Amino acid sequence: MNPTPRRSPGHLAALLLWTTCCCCTQWSAEPPENWAQTQQDSDLSVEIPVDEVAQVDPSESLSDPDQAANDDEPQDPQHQGNSCSTDAVFPVPDWSTAAPEEHGFSRELLDQAAAMAAQNESNCLLVIRHGDIVGEWYWQGTNSSSRVKNWSVAKSISSTVVGLALERGDLHSVDSPAADWIPSWEGTAKEAVTLHDLMAMSSGLRFNMVADNFTMPLAGDMTALAVNAPLRNPPGQLWEYNNHSVQALEPVLRAATGMAADDYADQHLFDPMGMDVRWKRDNQGQPALFMNARMSCRDNARLGYLYLRRGCWNGQRLISEEWIDSATSPSTELNRGYGYWWWLNGEQPTLDSVSFEPKAGVLHDFAPDDAFCAVGLGNQFIEVIPSLDLVVVRTGTAPQDRPGAWLNPLQVIQDAANDGAQLVHNAVLEKILEALVEPSTGVPAAN
Repeated sequence: MNPTPRRSPGHLAALLLWTTCCCCTQWSAEPPENWAQTQQDSDLSVEIPVDEVAQVDPSESLSDPDQAANDDEPQDPQHQGNSCSTDAVFPVPDWSTAAPEEHGFSRELLDQAAAMAAQNESNCLLVIRHGDIVGEWYWQGTNSSSRVKNWSVAKSISSTVVGLALERGDLHSVDSPAADWIPSWEGTAKEAVTLHDLMAMSSGLRFNMVADNFTMPLAGDMTALAVNAPLRNPPGQLWEYNNHSVQALEPVLRAATGMAADDYADQHLFDPMGMDVRWKRDNQGQPALFMNARMSCRDNARLGYLYLRRGCWNGQRLISEEWIDSATSPSTELNRGYGYWWWLNGEQPTLDSVSFEPKAGVLHDFAPDDAFCAVGLGNQFIEVIPSLDLVVVRTGTAPQDRPGAWLNPLQVIQDAANDGAQLVHNAVLEKILEALVEPSTGVPAAN
């Protein structure tokens, strides 16, 4: 089932079980060098030995290849009317800047938002309005070129890659059975699982918040682990935040495009947008679609800006408007606050990503209903608010990145709960919106 486009501007027990397991293990004050985080982003973070440990790669971002628009290029009939304006401001080759006051912000209140972010272990905070950076801050040794792992923000990037494959004709419909590209699912109950079910987090594949969080990022073949997960519920009957559902799209994209998903995105999305993205891969060379694309704060903002500009980039159509609408509309009535791996404001019920219980109200009761966001562990986010022509990015340290966090399992549980509630996300975003004292100031860019 395709979602309707939005047009308007008992897992606590599992967490306690994990705590018990941690308390039975001897931890040193600092983890061994070959240990890193694994996670059910916004659900639970545990520590397991893997190869990658670096949180920040300070190397320079790639320059943006100057991709000129070709207005004479014939359009796919499916996307007639999806033309791109050449009037919008784009970060080619890089973002332009403006004084906060030029776009309606109080500099004093915006600085207060930055101070709040700094107090909550942030790496960066970036505020973009009408295509200009009006506020940019960095902490913890990072700068505008530092690539930071963004945890489940990568899910929203993966959603965009699916939209890219649809735009280019390598995929044809989210209603297609995943078994069309996963032969082992043919003739089984999983044959009923569609691409829509996987992206709506209603596939029915089993994902155990504790056991699978230990095994999945450690697995030499993460895709096999996801594909071989048993079907616990019929597709479409239960919403669960589920990394298996995301990773099961990896073989689909590989078979449909003939390329690994990250290579495909590099060629057709990241390079045209001037983005330098490094995706975590397993021992089989398969990208982890569910987590940890390493990218700069400014490149996170580019992804949000692509959605703000409804799939256009510098006059070129990269993603169809149909996909932008589908990805940022309720994908299931089970959780109307969730699209295709994007979180949505203004919808009820919105289920908590840790408890799977309905939140009390919408995602951000202080923000416009048309806001939507990519969210990753550590309250990292890309927030897009079309009605305000606004993109906000915050990256920060995930709970298990902090030295000594291992020694306080109760704090880990609180961090996981806070992450599900998005306490830092909401507090920083609310202060930024408070700083927008004159929303009508500035000229909104055309798409």
